[in-house]
Amino acid sequence: MDYIKITTGLFVILNPFVLIPVFLSLAGDMTKGEKLRIAVTTAVSVFIIMTGAMFGGHYILSFFGITVNDFRIAGGVLIFLMALSMARAKEGGERYSDAEHTAAVEKGGNIAVVPLAIPLMAGPAGISLAIIDGAMAATVAEKLVLVSIIAAMSFILWLSMVLASEIGKVLGHNGLKVVSRIMGLILLAVAVDFLIVGIRQAFDLPS
Repeated sequence: MDYIKITTGLFVILNPFVLIPVFLSLAGDMTKGEKLRIAVTTAVSVFIIMTGAMFGGHYILSFFGITVNDFRIAGGVLIFLMALSMARAKEGGERYSDAEHTAAVEKGGNIAVVPLAIPLMAGPAGISLAIIDGAMAATVAEKLVLVSIIAAMSFILWLSMVLASEIGKVLGHNGLKVVSRIMGLILLAVAVDFLIVGIRQAFDLPS
């Protein structure tokens, strides 16, 4: 288990710099207490979704007869497409649609789980990464380390929402775009690694 690579991948997928502008646009007129409640609910929801995918993903793959390498290739393609959007600094990294954004605005404070937790943060790409990481963890100790990493990432998301206004003022719109591009490039490298490893292992190619 390469925990540094896993942590980097999860941090880039659960990207607080993508979350901040969306959180500010959806929760801009809310009170401090409402924003804090949404931040807690979103972070807890992300933790539950990602941990559930990590522990239960293997059984889902087995049920449908999908190997980990098959899923690693499919996840690599999905992450690659999302990373391209991030590298081009598209709003939200194409993680959720305009219709979902409009629905979130219309329903006011009820935005913590949808769209902030899912699909913005723990979307298909994030769930794919959690399933693949969970499948690689062979022992209970390794799975507990993964849970700890997910918990740390969820805490970072919570902290980024609590400090969203301050971070937004410091970085500004252009600064957030630059960070998004950098994160996108890192995520592209993660996606390429997934594809290479998945294809190599699926076809028993030499390393």
